[in-house]
Amino acid sequence: MSSRPLELASYQFFPQGNREKILLEEDGKEVWFDFQEADPTDKLYIQLFDQGFQYPPSKLYRSDASFEQAETITLTCELETTEPCDIQIFKMQYGQKKRMHSETEWLTVDGPTTCAFQLNRVKGADYFKIAFKFLLEGDMRVRLMMLHINRLVPLKQEESYHVI
Repeated sequence: MSSRPLELASYQFFPQGNREKILLEEDGKEVWFDFQEADPTDKLYIQLFDQGFQYPPSKLYRSDASFEQAETITLTCELETTEPCDIQIFKMQYGQKKRMHSETEWLTVDGPTTCAFQLNRVKGADYFKIAFKFLLEGDMRVRLMMLHINRLVPLKQEESYHVI
């Protein structure tokens, strides 16, 4: 298993949807997402890595977004909100040119919350992205305090021999 934290820098995160209602700010080792005048019908996405949802990350992010030899990736993050917030998580996998697989799960964040998301690699996938869709009303500040990726590489099966 290889494991490493991702640098928490706002350049890693890309607002999608109603971008004019989302501001990103770095504060030392943390990233703040400020949502302004949000409406329940708004599409408020924060995506890890760049490009639209249909395309893999650009070359700038491919080393961080690569499955490498892993069959499973676990992404762990720590989020904090001042009031409860529902988040839809999109876990996307890509080949060299397009999206190959996507799945979603739901999360409610209320105060400091540690989250773990697992991606089981589909055949032919080279890269992954995670997108957070925030479902909220009004103004809210969300703090991201930690982001860590674990890549689980399977051991090769060895044949066993018995001596009689």
